[in-house]
Amino acid sequence: MSYRRFFLIRFAQALFAIWLVATLVFVMFFVLLPKPARNLAGGKQATPSMIERVSDELHLDAPLHEQYAWYMWRLFGHQTAGGSPVFPGAKEKSLPDSGAIARHAIPPTLSLVILTLIVSLGVGGLAGFALARRRWRWAYGLPIYVAVGLLPIWVGLELSFYLGVRWDVVPIGGYCNFFASGGEGCSGPVNWITHLILPVVTLSLALAAVYTRMIRAELLRVGSDRERRRGFLLFFARVAAFVFGALIGLSFFFDATFLIPGLGRLMLVSYQAQDFVLMQSVVLYAAFLGIAASFLVDALVAAFDPEIRNEWRFVARPRRAT
Repeated sequence: MSYRRFFLIRFAQALFAIWLVATLVFVMFFVLLPKPARNLAGGKQATPSMIERVSDELHLDAPLHEQYAWYMWRLFGHQTAGGSPVFPGAKEKSLPDSGAIARHAIPPTLSLVILTLIVSLGVGGLAGFALARRRWRWAYGLPIYVAVGLLPIWVGLELSFYLGVRWDVVPIGGYCNFFASGGEGCSGPVNWITHLILPVVTLSLALAAVYTRMIRAELLRVGSDRERRRGFLLFFARVAAFVFGALIGLSFFFDATFLIPGLGRLMLVSYQAQDFVLMQSVVLYAAFLGIAASFLVDALVAAFDPEIRNEWRFVARPRRAT
């Protein structure tokens, strides 16, 4: 299959996955949720005026197919509910822009996930290459045993106590912007990296052990064959893209634990406040990040490895018999 055909098919699949996730979110919050207007307005704490405001903004009084059409238009037409912020004292009928709130939470989550991938891949790669040598084979099971025995939660608590509280080496929570700003607040590369040391180390422990075993086993299998090693590296890139999506989900717990203002903490806050409109935005952005990462890595890997395109033979054009 040509790369162009593969790219178009993979792109169509990514779009279909995004549409499917968006549709499932609509079914979950607008169809299966009892009394959607009341629940989307805040549940039991919703007042009649709030319910009326949400119903009018989200067109909840319209038939279901029209609600779905308005919902998809708000997503893909960039007409998010509440395009204008609500200022104190201002007469504004629009809801707060939940999409903008969720977008502000993406950089902290991406910082945690990307740094975790870099650390776990780096440590796993170095350990895998070292353990692939004959003299180190006796210790091949040590990394996975350590990772299984030392639970990430326990490691995070211990590191937070000793490095954060007792020795005051790194902050135990919070987040700083990478780019320094002239105003007040925590910012700058140094503050950014120091605030992420504890969550990254905690989240990387188990992943680094898995990567160590995987890389060691594959290196022993391929030996010194350069072409097979190249194929393994490309396959490993696809595995990293899959893990990227899994880390987006795991970061929900670590955002809340280490007080990182990412998508995970925003999900928890929206659930506690019964803000289901904001919860929809968090779910959709998290799913979009995972799907986009998988598509980009597949497109990049397929450009270097034609064998990847053979996985899509069921959509390839049949070859003529010679």
